[in-house]
Amino acid sequence: MAFPTVNYNREPTAKGYPGMIATTEPHWITSMIGEVGTGDIPFGSAVVYGATDDTVKKPTAGGKFAGIAVADRTVLNAQGSVFKQYDQFGCMRNGTIFVTAIAAVAQGDPVYMTPTGGLTNVSTSNALLASAEWMDTTTGANQLARVRLNVTK
Repeated sequence: MAFPTVNYNREPTAKGYPGMIATTEPHWITSMIGEVGTGDIPFGSAVVYGATDDTVKKPTAGGKFAGIAVADRTVLNAQGSVFKQYDQFGCMRNGTIFVTAIAAVAQGDPVYMTPTGGLTNVSTSNALLASAEWMDTTTGANQLARVRLNVTK
């Protein structure tokens, strides 16, 4: 009888997942509600303030950055890794969080929000997130990376 090979790696295969809080350093998360008609808000995507107080939605041109949607393990599996309208969820405004970088990024690069809520280091037609930076380097598009936010207002 052959025994299976056991392999113990120092680093886990997956570092995290979009919307996962990346470190235990202090962070600031506000509780918001998905605005009516906003559609699905994926974990780890940027959101902007909605028309009503305490609501957020997918980014639109000229929208004010409200934070990054923090993953919630209590969301039903059938719903997927998204928040729906009327869902109450956390939006990280300060701290370090895992997101999907839609382009190759380098540690220390500035962070820009696309009109669809994606995060990149490309400035063209995208909104700069002041006091935010990439904490990891990726080799291509759609890879997991950490973003450090320092929104102070």
